[in-house]
Amino acid sequence: MSNLKTALIIEGGGNRGVFSFGVIDQFISNKFDPFDLYLGVSNGAVALTWYLIRETSNNLEKMLFGANKKYVNYMNIFKGKTIVDFDLLYKEGAVEFDLNLNQLSKNLGDKKIFLAATEALTATANYLEFNKIDWFDKMIATGTLPVLVKAPTILNGKRYFDGGIADPIPVKKAYELGAKRIIIIRTYEQSFIRKNKLENYLGAALMYKYPNLSRALLNHSKTYNDCLKFIANPPSDCEIVQICPPNRLRVKRDTMDKSLLSSDYQVGIDSGKKFLNEKSTLFV
Repeated sequence: MSNLKTALIIEGGGNRGVFSFGVIDQFISNKFDPFDLYLGVSNGAVALTWYLIRETSNNLEKMLFGANKKYVNYMNIFKGKTIVDFDLLYKEGAVEFDLNLNQLSKNLGDKKIFLAATEALTATANYLEFNKIDWFDKMIATGTLPVLVKAPTILNGKRYFDGGIADPIPVKKAYELGAKRIIIIRTYEQSFIRKNKLENYLGAALMYKYPNLSRALLNHSKTYNDCLKFIANPPSDCEIVQICPPNRLRVKRDTMDKSLLSSDYQVGIDSGKKFLNEKSTLFV
C-alpha cells in the first residue's frame, strides 16, 4: 500500500469552505500530509494553497476577512458592477495574510497540484498546474462564477469559469493521474444529492454566447451526481475516503454572519480530528 499514489481533493462551495479550513488546520497541526497529488476547485483551491503553505495561525480569520460586502455585494448588479470581486479580495487578502508562494513551492517539492477550471467555449474542465508566476490568476479562474463575477478571466487566450461547472469533485481526474488512495474534503454532508437551482437556469440563459457552457449549467446536477456515483463505487483498485460535515452546514455560499462561519469552522476542526483519530493510519 505504501507505494500507491495518494491524492487530496478539496471541494468548493464559497463560504462553506470554512469547514475545509477547519479540516486542513487539523492536518497541518498534526503534520498529516501523505499526499502525492492535490486537486482543488473554487474555494477548495484557496484552502489547498494555505494548506501547502502550512499556515494555521489565522485560517478562520481569512474566511472572516472575505465575509465583507466590499467583496460580495448583490446590490452591485443594479450599479453595473461585479457582484463578487475575487480580484480585489485575493489581492488584499494576499497582503493581509502574507500569501507566500515561495514557501508553497518549497513545501510542494516534486508533488503536483491542479485547480479545475471550466473552459468557456468547450465547457470542459482544464486542470491548471501550479506556477508561482500566475497562481493568483489560476485561483481566480477556478472560482469565476458566471454572472456573479463580471470581469473575464483569461489565461493563455482562453476564458475560464468556475471549475465546479465541469468537474465539481475531480475524483475521476485524480484516479486518471494515478491516485489509488483519495481523500476528499467535502462541503456538503455525505448524503447530499445535487438538484438544479434557479441560478442554474438564470446562468444558462445569460451565458447564451457560450452555448456549451449554458448546457453545462443546465446539466450541472447530473455532472455533480456522477462524481458522487464514482465516489460511492470506485474502481476495485481505488480507495476513497470522504471528510464531510455530519449535517448540512449552517453557512451558505455567501453567508456573512461571522458567528455562523466560526461555528462551521469548528465543525471542520472536529471532523478533521475524527478522521485523524479513526482513519489517518490507512494513508500513512
